Amino acid sequence: MFSWRITKYNPENRDEGGSYLDDKEWTCFSEVGTKVSEEEYLRTETDYINVITSFMEEMGLNKVYLNDLEIWSDEVVSQNSASFLQKMWTGKAVTLQEIRELAKLTLRNVIWCKLSYKKEFFVHFGYDYYMYIGAMKDCPSARKKIQATGLYVENVDSPY
Repeated sequence: MFSWRITKYNPENRDEGGSYLDDKEWTCFSEVGTKVSEEEYLRTETDYINVITSFMEEMGLNKVYLNDLEIWSDEVVSQNSASFLQKMWTGKAVTLQEIRELAKLTLRNVIWCKLSYKKEFFVHFGYDYYMYIGAMKDCPSARKKIQATGLYVENVDSPY
């Protein structure tokens, strides 16, 4: 299986052990208005969400399964997501629209989830805007689209 780490962090700013060295980067939705503008945040969030759909398109997938779901935050109410989350459960087949909402809520630290399709494809979310994608095929078109947005695609196995 191919596996990639998708981030907004330039790999040139990593030390030999892989730690990111630029402490000026924003890492969380809670930093909107302090370290990042709402406009930049929303653009980046959209780019991350589009990563998932780009890989799914290249894999020929129109759904995945919700493998893990944890609600981490009281932000469910402020994000108006309570009714949506009541319709989600581990093992549920989720549509592209539901995937977009799950990814948004995960990136905003409201929930944490893992998505996959059989043993052919997965999406794992890490802390600080790290996302991992795995696929049974290389997906060069998806990777090229992602790099065009300014996000970085690195060959890294998911720690999740």
